[in-house]
Amino acid sequence: MRVGKKIGVLIILLLIMVTLVIGLYQIQKPLLPENQALSKAIMYLDAVNRNMDLTYNTNNGAESSWLNEDTFWNQLTRDRTWTINIDGVAVDLDAYTGEFIDMVFPMDGVITRGEHPDWFEIDIDNS
Repeated sequence: MRVGKKIGVLIILLLIMVTLVIGLYQIQKPLLPENQALSKAIMYLDAVNRNMDLTYNTNNGAESSWLNEDTFWNQLTRDRTWTINIDGVAVDLDAYTGEFIDMVFPMDGVITRGEHPDWFEIDIDNS
């Protein structure tokens, strides 16, 4: 009986260690580099230009870009976003995957992924 209890305790400890390692990896998962975030933001703005017949210039690249606050809580909950300004349009992306969140235009117009999900289905791994 004692050997069975020891094996059970060892299995539980092993599962706890594996869970901790996976959890720590998820917290420390690398962020999308700025140049990749910029290229995705340009693709998303081009998609809006095509679908709404707009003429925002994406050829000059970003006017500015930044990550939201780098707090412990944001890292823990993986709530990090890139905000990239292109021709006066602020494009928000998930900082880990590059997935589109929303776009804010100069006159406070907002486009979200929920409104037009088919516009923002870009193959993230191959872009």
